[in-house]
Amino acid sequence: MRYFLVLFFLFLSCSKTESLDNFSLLVKVDGLKKGTLYLEKFSDSSLFKIDSGYFNGNNSVEFKGKIEGPELMILSLTYENELDPKQLPFFIEKSEIIVKTRLKDFGYKVYSKGSKNDSIYREYLEINKKFNNEKLDLISKSLEFKKLNDLDSINFYDEKLTNANKRQFLHNANFAIRHSEYTIAPYIAITDLRESNKILDTIYNSLDDRIKKSKYAMELKSLIN
Repeated sequence: MRYFLVLFFLFLSCSKTESLDNFSLLVKVDGLKKGTLYLEKFSDSSLFKIDSGYFNGNNSVEFKGKIEGPELMILSLTYENELDPKQLPFFIEKSEIIVKTRLKDFGYKVYSKGSKNDSIYREYLEINKKFNNEKLDLISKSLEFKKLNDLDSINFYDEKLTNANKRQFLHNANFAIRHSEYTIAPYIAITDLRESNKILDTIYNSLDDRIKKSKYAMELKSLIN
C-alpha cells in the first residue's frame, strides 16, 4: 500500500512540474485607460487566442504560460470603438519579459527586455523599414513619370527599385546567417527568403545544432527537402 502511495505522490509531483509556466510577459501601454489585450499565436497560418488581459485604470497586464521554445506571437489590442485591433508581433522566450509601448505607437515603437530574439527582431524590422521606405519613394517617382510617359525616367527608377529589392533580400539573408545561433534566423528564412532554395539551404546549414531542433528550423528544413 505504501508503495502505491509513493508512486501516486511522485506522479502528482511530476504532473505539477510539467505544468509549471516557463515564461511571463508583462505588457505596459501608456495612454490607455480601457481595453483588452489578447495574446495570440499562429497555427496552420491562422491566429487563435491563447490568453487575454484587461486594462481598466491599470497600465499593465501580465501573461504567463508554457512554450517549447522561442516563438513569435501577436499582441492584439482592442479599445474604445476601434473596429480593427492594433497588433504587435513579439518573440516570446522562456524568461521574464517586459514590453513597454504607448497607445499611439502600439505596434511601431516598442521597448522590450528579457527576450534576446525579440531584440534582434526589432533591429531587423527597423532596417527593413528603411528599405521599404526607400522602395516606396522609388515607386512614387516611377508613377509620376508614367503620367508623363517619360520612358527613360520610368526605366531608371524601375531599375533602382529592382536593385533595392536585391539589396534587401541579400541583407536579410546575411542577417539571418549572422544570427544563426538564435531562433530568429530560421524564422526570417521561412518568412522573407522563400524565393531562393539555395539561400534557405545555406541558412539551415549555418544554424547551431540546438537551433535546428526549433519549430521554425524544422519548418525551414521541410521547405528545402
